[in-house]
Amino acid sequence: KVKFGEETAEFPLESKTPWDWGSEGSWLGKKAFGASRLSVEFLAGMSTNFPGSSGSGLPAEFTAKRKIGMNNCPDMTLRFADGGSNDLMGILPLVQRNVKNIISIYNFNQNPPYADFTTTYADIYKASSGCKDLKDPNFNYHFTEWLKLMNPRLTCLFGYFGIKKINVANILNHVFWDPDQDVLKELMVKFNTLYENGQPLIAELKDLEVIDNPFWGVKAEQTQKINLTLIYYNMPKKFSEQVPLEVSGGIDEDGMFLNPEFRSVPHLSPDGANALFYSRAQINLMGHLGSWMVDQAWDGLKSKDGKVVFEGFGKIFK
Repeated sequence: KVKFGEETAEFPLESKTPWDWGSEGSWLGKKAFGASRLSVEFLAGMSTNFPGSSGSGLPAEFTAKRKIGMNNCPDMTLRFADGGSNDLMGILPLVQRNVKNIISIYNFNQNPPYADFTTTYADIYKASSGCKDLKDPNFNYHFTEWLKLMNPRLTCLFGYFGIKKINVANILNHVFWDPDQDVLKELMVKFNTLYENGQPLIAELKDLEVIDNPFWGVKAEQTQKINLTLIYYNMPKKFSEQVPLEVSGGIDEDGMFLNPEFRSVPHLSPDGANALFYSRAQINLMGHLGSWMVDQAWDGLKSKDGKVVFEGFGKIFK
């Protein structure tokens, strides 16, 4: 059972099989919009409809926000849309399948009112004063400032849900045991250390302990400890410094391009309307950056003083 405010729903639904969820609807409704029943066709049609599910207004209501009544809780509905509406990073299904090594890309930031799609890791680094030392007397303050700007779609996995509601079901996604936020503190230290050295932000969090999550069907006693590698899509200086001047237009102190066309790369808004207008060059540059990040980190990443921060993809895949 999972509690939503004052209501409680049971997962899985026991009174009917999934293909009986919902209703056939009226004759006119079926002709205009199709039956409100769970089906393979329904799921296939909705599985990649992120622009519609993230939009609003009359078109979104007709094309994206498909809702099916929950037969054992008549006042509630199941909403079907792009998976990123609920699980942005694709981590939870892999935890449910008891996968030992998981690699996930953190591709945009948002944490209102402190951060939005344009917030760069340079902004987050500065807000946390670049703190990299757990013994820093002001560490907890710097960590709090860092958390304010991090996406709760990521931090919710560790039990931190942010301070303001985002219209997705983050509250359902707590799956890693981190009561004192030690894992998130480790992540901040690693990301800040790599950022300072102009490296891609790639960190492995080892031996994460899993907790029960009834919504996702995760049972702690049946799940092994997990190694989670997070790739934060930022603009490392070691990459931007190598891009030809005629393309980059030069770079600023944060390593961001001065060329207006590429100024916001890689922090392109995932909003469906904006995505229609990105140039081929912008998209290709995102791809080149991703390839470079993997290649740069294959044999590991180090801090400025030569200490290993990430042991490398080569070690994970060997």
